[in-house]
Amino acid sequence: MKFNSKRNSKKSDALATAKNNLWQKFEQANLRLQYKCANWLERKTAHFTRLNWILILLCFTVFTSSCSIYLIVRSFSANKTGNIRVIPITKPTNAVSLKDKPPELNEVISKKEFEKITSFRNYMDSLGRSPTGKKTYDSIVSDRPGLLDSLTIIENYYYSHLKN
Repeated sequence: MKFNSKRNSKKSDALATAKNNLWQKFEQANLRLQYKCANWLERKTAHFTRLNWILILLCFTVFTSSCSIYLIVRSFSANKTGNIRVIPITKPTNAVSLKDKPPELNEVISKKEFEKITSFRNYMDSLGRSPTGKKTYDSIVSDRPGLLDSLTIIENYYYSHLKN
């Protein structure tokens, strides 16, 4: 047992070391890229005077301020076509409280409806038994996985109300 645990710990240590080495290589590559970009920018702007820098700063400030002011004014304008409408959250009318007991169904299934259900059940059984209808049966069952269970529940419900 000890031999296996030592081997596993050696593997995990080697894996952790490999990950650390990989991250270190990524960090070094990132620093080299940052250094190259900084040197390139420094060479391109080496001839700028103090007045050029002030002018660039002023242009940047004016541009960003004007964009911000435009967005603020546009948000308060009367034209609301592009804005997001906020709709209040309401409780749905068909929500069932989980604290209360489930509602009891007092509706009785008519005899015609029950005959339709049983004929459909017989049709599904015959499809499942025939070799040509097996593909249709499988596609119906895969598309509607709870259908046969629902039929059984309805039949049991009908028989339980028939006894009463």
